[in-house]
Amino acid sequence: MKSLLATFAAVFLITFLAAPTMGAGWFWDTGNAIGFAAFGGLLYLTVTSNRRLDVRAHQVLGYGVLFVAVAHAFWFLLGDAVVPEFLKPGAPDYMWLGLVSLLLLGILITVALVPDRMRVHKDYPAFKYWHRVVAIATVATATYHIVVSNFYLGTWYQAFLFVLITLAASFGRAYWIKLGQLPIATNLAYGLASIAFGALFVVTRNLPL
Repeated sequence: MKSLLATFAAVFLITFLAAPTMGAGWFWDTGNAIGFAAFGGLLYLTVTSNRRLDVRAHQVLGYGVLFVAVAHAFWFLLGDAVVPEFLKPGAPDYMWLGLVSLLLLGILITVALVPDRMRVHKDYPAFKYWHRVVAIATVATATYHIVVSNFYLGTWYQAFLFVLITLAASFGRAYWIKLGQLPIATNLAYGLASIAFGALFVVTRNLPL
């Protein structure tokens, strides 16, 4: 639970380093809070992956992260008629990469399931290698989507810190392994953390001080 809270704190607090009370309204800030919660869960899944991984717990939490990521996408699609325009040819590349990241996350979870995994990868070491490669690609495209969109990360140092925590989660595997097996949080804990940090994010930006 501590590692989950630390991951969420790192993701959300970076957004508050500059203009913490500046928002885009309740609707847009809520949708983006859901997106940051999905990204926090994605980083947490990456950080807690090691040789003594509880595969089932990792898989179940993956479902939760995918659900939140889909909720982030459909929040805007169903609530703002302008958003579909950002998914047409000529739309900003950061929007397309957000969609790519969501698709990669779905592939990660689907291909990891047996018997689908056995049809794609005949041996487990090959599966682990490619699972990690696709996971890093998922994190990378999500990071690009967030940083280049320039929402809530309007300064260079916010963008730098955001990329830094992403690199630490993705390539700090040797260090995380030394910490031993980090416990994987339940979807309940992940949901509560998403609600708590998301509410702080939205309320701070919309309630007059």
